[in-house]
Amino acid sequence: MRHWKLGSALFGVILIGCGSGSDSSGAASNADDPSLQSVDRSHGYGGFARRPGKWHGKGGAAGAGGTHKGGGSGGAAGAGGVDGGTSGTAGASAGGMGGSAAGSGGTSPGGSGGADPGGSGGTSPGGSGGADPGGSGGTAGTDPGGSGGSPQAGAGGSPGTGGTAGTGGSAGASGGPLGLSVTTTTSTTVTVAWDTSIPATSTRVYLASEPASVPGGAMPDQTLVATLSDPTASYQLTSLSAATDVFVRVERDVQGTTKQQDIHARTVGGPRTTLDSAVREVHAYGPKALQIVLANGNAGGWQSGAWTVHRANGAALAVTGVKRHSIPVGAPQYQVGYGLPYSDTVLDVDHRIYLQLGETLGSHDILHVQGPNGLDFSIPYSDRYLETPVIQLNQVGYNPRATQRWAYVSGWLGDGGYLPFSGFPTSAEVLAESADASLPRTVVVGSLPITQRAASDMDAGGEVRQIDLATVPANETAKYRVRIPGVGVSWPTAVSERAALKVFFVVSRGLFHNRWGANLDPTHSNWARPADHQNIFTGEISDPEAYYTENQPKTGARTLIGGYHDAGDFDQRPMHTVVPELLMRAYELHPSSFADSQQSIPESGNGIPDILDEALWGVSGWEQLQESDGGVRQGAQSWRHPWGFYHANTDPLDYWTLARNADVTARACGLFAQASRLVAPFNASRAQTLKTRALQAWSYATSNGAHTPYRLYAAGELFRLTGETTYDTAFQQAWSAMGPYGAFSSFASEELYMGDYTGGGRAVADYILGYVMTAGASSSIASAARSSLKNMANDVVNTIANERAHRTPRPNNRPADWGGATTTAKYMDTVVAMLQLGGNTPAETQAYFNALSLAADWVLGGNPNGYVYFSGLGSRRVEEPLHLDSLSFVKQGKGVIPGIPVYGPNDDAPNAQYAAATVGAFYPAFSAQPPGRRYGDVRTLVTCNEFTVWETQAPHAELFGALLGPLTMPPSCWLAGEADAANPLP
Repeated sequence: MRHWKLGSALFGVILIGCGSGSDSSGAASNADDPSLQSVDRSHGYGGFARRPGKWHGKGGAAGAGGTHKGGGSGGAAGAGGVDGGTSGTAGASAGGMGGSAAGSGGTSPGGSGGADPGGSGGTSPGGSGGADPGGSGGTAGTDPGGSGGSPQAGAGGSPGTGGTAGTGGSAGASGGPLGLSVTTTTSTTVTVAWDTSIPATSTRVYLASEPASVPGGAMPDQTLVATLSDPTASYQLTSLSAATDVFVRVERDVQGTTKQQDIHARTVGGPRTTLDSAVREVHAYGPKALQIVLANGNAGGWQSGAWTVHRANGAALAVTGVKRHSIPVGAPQYQVGYGLPYSDTVLDVDHRIYLQLGETLGSHDILHVQGPNGLDFSIPYSDRYLETPVIQLNQVGYNPRATQRWAYVSGWLGDGGYLPFSGFPTSAEVLAESADASLPRTVVVGSLPITQRAASDMDAGGEVRQIDLATVPANETAKYRVRIPGVGVSWPTAVSERAALKVFFVVSRGLFHNRWGANLDPTHSNWARPADHQNIFTGEISDPEAYYTENQPKTGARTLIGGYHDAGDFDQRPMHTVVPELLMRAYELHPSSFADSQQSIPESGNGIPDILDEALWGVSGWEQLQESDGGVRQGAQSWRHPWGFYHANTDPLDYWTLARNADVTARACGLFAQASRLVAPFNASRAQTLKTRALQAWSYATSNGAHTPYRLYAAGELFRLTGETTYDTAFQQAWSAMGPYGAFSSFASEELYMGDYTGGGRAVADYILGYVMTAGASSSIASAARSSLKNMANDVVNTIANERAHRTPRPNNRPADWGGATTTAKYMDTVVAMLQLGGNTPAETQAYFNALSLAADWVLGGNPNGYVYFSGLGSRRVEEPLHLDSLSFVKQGKGVIPGIPVYGPNDDAPNAQYAAATVGAFYPAFSAQPPGRRYGDVRTLVTCNEFTVWETQAPHAELFGALLGPLTMPPSCWLAGEADAANPLP
């Protein structure tokens, strides 16, 4: 493990500690789970095993040395699903009604005397129902979990009194007056255990939806679920809703006194988790609505069947309507290896069922829900704990230096249309989570107005309201939730420099994981693999979109260790020149925010800020593609796209260089010159080499007809590097050649499109900043540049403020296609330019910074879909990007590589045959979804779930780098192999 060193040069560094808490949102780790039940859209739907019984069922004490199974014999899941049917059959579980208690002959679970059977009826669900719906009629899992073991123990949580269970996991060592601990959790059960060394005449177990407001006081909705007698040592609550906070109190009558202890747990649930019922998660979706998310199964049956909801006191909540929104959430059937079989029709589909109720839910209750196919579960409902998707916000954390921070309120009920706001609360508050989850959350800011942002917004599909979070205090350790009374709370968020660093750290390391030729060693990555593609051949294809033939001669062997894989595949293309360009621009904006060892990459410790090292890795690829005449080749390509899913280092395809190109050479010249200037204070020798390469590239580019925009970049950076009038003159000549308005005669106010790199191109801010920031630059050009850039930057600020309900820099006339919606960073070029130029008023500087921050908020969850369009960040995030290394790691149980930004919502559904089943799984139809919700986290939706290193990854690395403030170093727990290396929260 590499540690950074604090020296005198790093005065004012913010030190971030570990132990801020894990992701308790209910989302799983990214690990692939072969037991996930999938749906083959070419055949039909599968079903789930029933889990009969409610939390308040029978459950009694076992005799000494015996095993208590709640009155049932314990059954294995049934054999196989029904191929082609509408609902697969599953074996009935004969488990107990309400839980089980273990005897005192041993520890719980799995003691040598009494044993917790590890599940309702002692059976592992074997793939959430034991039915293989994949059209093949495969047999279900039948692991009984052992005579006393738990079939699925997750990661541990916090120890001690009131210890908190991790997601799908167990609390740590017992403590407190009763030694109470959570031993296991599943999606429907929570098992608690206590110390029986001091005998008790009676033990009582209570369930509640919230902790007591004062220590020892009654818990809201505190309901007795079991009365037990010694030697009982544990109890399992069953038939709970998935992804739900559960509060348990145990009372024991000991030697004439009553001792009690409270504890918190959270049932397993959320995306891509192992479930033991069809329920993936539950949410309130308004004062009078519940959202029940069901995994797979018969969609129509879920909606048309009978649903009932009862309060803890037995009163019925009338169900006045049932609406549905179905989305595909995964295509899990593929093997890792070149050319190995895979299926694009076997899908996981989530059905979001909306139960419209005849009266308001209130603030807290224990709701008993029954539905089709034997669904029977209870929701410990609390508007202080149960998350609601109707609140959309930055799920990682807001920048503390931004004065504009917003949460949004909107919803869409599928075939029920947009969420109506009649009778909706008019104010919200912000809660802080307690370090001890068994203690109540506290109000930080109250009475925040919920105001209308837009009466009707096309992206969201209806009315959008907003909550101003500007008054929420910055705090480096606090985890906040926005609460709407009578509805629920948001996913966790923060206001901290820690959060700003977390995003930059993860996204910049996403680039590191996408390096061409890199050895991803375990010292620097939990997603380790050997180096890839270091040996290629020389070819002369001039069209970067063309392929070589399979029998292309393998001549001119050479090494290439630098640059980046393009996207889900591995080629290098002319557009990749923008990657180091954007990283260097972020560094130039405020060098004091960046340091060596800040990103934990192999170069860390060499004395160069890591962001420059990452930029130099990108530059080095173009250095190796430069020939002795100064010309730079356009990249590297093979004879086909990769076939199948496999790691980059196992790619059997050969690659050849592309031909030299004057435009690519001019851009490389600008890169070499800019990099030379920036690295000079750290490595004079490297700077000199880069300068020499820049001069050689300039000679080739100008002698071979490089187009004018690229010559602007090359000449401007050479002028700033050398101060020589030759390059001043060359820049001014190129400026004039562009047209009557100089560079702004053909200028892109946002990141370039593919055609700009392969044709004549347009100028961008980066092409002129080097020149105008050089002493001796033409004053008229500098003045014109400032004026135009300022107007464009102000347009971006106005677009964010006025054009879309969920604030984003994307203008109304820009389509969402190919990352047009999610790559908010691509619209921020001129804003970054104005901040680098300086000379702004304090108000202007704050407005530009706010614009950057709001652009980040959108892609980090403050969007209509409430989704973080990156892997490894936030509570609802990308889990299946079309990225071959990531998909291979998923099958190895490591999950997707963090920091992959996907294209996100797309205006139109892809029409490729491989996407047909996925597109067909949407209900309502893909085209009927609001544009901001047209997304599925499925590898087959290429236009939604692929990315490119140059379109989406590098622009966001620049954006999040620009948002860093005082130098902040990552805590050791974020590093490879440490506790929070894969934690999606700061």
